[in-house]
Amino acid sequence: MPSFRCKLATTDGRVIEKTLIGDNRSALKEHLEQEGHFVLEVRRVEQGFRVFRWRGSRKRFKSKDFITFNQELGVLIRAGLPVLSALDAIIEKIGEGELTDILREIRDDIASGSSLSEAFGRFAHVFSNLYIANLQAGEKSANIPLALTRHISYLKKLEEIKQKVIAASIYPLILTVASFFALLFLLLYVVPTFTRTYFEAGTQLPRLTMMLVNFSNGIKSHSVLLVFVLLGVLASFLYVRRTEEGRMGLDRWKLAIPFLGNVYLHYSVSKLARTMATVLRGGVPLVDCVRIASGTLNNKYLRREFEGAIALIEQGEGFSEALSRSRIFPPLAVRMIDAGESAGSLEQVLDDMAEFYEDDVDSRLTILTSAIEPALMIIMGLLIGFIVLAMYLPIFQMAGTIS
Repeated sequence: MPSFRCKLATTDGRVIEKTLIGDNRSALKEHLEQEGHFVLEVRRVEQGFRVFRWRGSRKRFKSKDFITFNQELGVLIRAGLPVLSALDAIIEKIGEGELTDILREIRDDIASGSSLSEAFGRFAHVFSNLYIANLQAGEKSANIPLALTRHISYLKKLEEIKQKVIAASIYPLILTVASFFALLFLLLYVVPTFTRTYFEAGTQLPRLTMMLVNFSNGIKSHSVLLVFVLLGVLASFLYVRRTEEGRMGLDRWKLAIPFLGNVYLHYSVSKLARTMATVLRGGVPLVDCVRIASGTLNNKYLRREFEGAIALIEQGEGFSEALSRSRIFPPLAVRMIDAGESAGSLEQVLDDMAEFYEDDVDSRLTILTSAIEPALMIIMGLLIGFIVLAMYLPIFQMAGTIS
């Protein structure tokens, strides 16, 4: 995330400056104004080109750093250290970086009388509502280390699923890219070389070979136009993706893709269930719990459907009944939640549901990977085989004529 230098006016007439982290200038300014600050200026701190930042560069705020911070904070508080002393020790250890800048601000807020959750809540543009809710639950139960442990387990589980998805995508992606460049090499170098040899020898080319030669010549002669067309398609996609209606349509289309749509839906449901189980375990009311959990849904269409269920819950309907009105959530998930509500064990059922859908995503990804790899190899083999056959066909034809 970028850093911003903020100039703020206080109620007693003083002007203070702070360096804060945020997604963008407008979001950070809006957040500060909601806190009651009078914002005079928000200026982005330029970091320079990353290529030239190898020497003395600042550490980035990564999810791994955040998990480590929570582990250390929980251990130090459990050992009996006050929160301020624990933060001082962690800040001194991790050195300079985005996380350190935020922790210094949080440490100052706590020293001024804020609670831990209030101090982190002032950085709601950086930390999730789930994390802040867990801290609030830990403060209410006087057991912050337990709340941190639960959140760490939640983050690790999500990271594990994310890594599985990435791992399942790497080999097919590499194979696809390698195949694309191999075909380009054959069409733009090998085919013209053979064609030139045949023309110099005065060989009459078969129809199949002529089709390939014309296709190769078309790519070479219109290469600039093709590049501009591809760039135009990419720019159009990025523009549509930035609009509200376009993003909604794309997210709905993702869920409609055969097989992959179900994988994406089940991944989202598992993350939703895992979030709700974590928040409920901290003693947060159900309405607040579902509102916090909706923030974990990156799919706008799915979030809109879930927010419709939230509105029904606020009107007094049960959680499972509200979800059953949705056209997108799996019926099995709705039945499991209904059973959990009836038995008074919703928290445990949500945990079981998260495990079930995580296992389902894992098995589907395994099937998908094992099917995609041979399919790509077969397609690649057929395309290269076609090119080789088309280029050697004139030689076979000449050999048949001579014999």
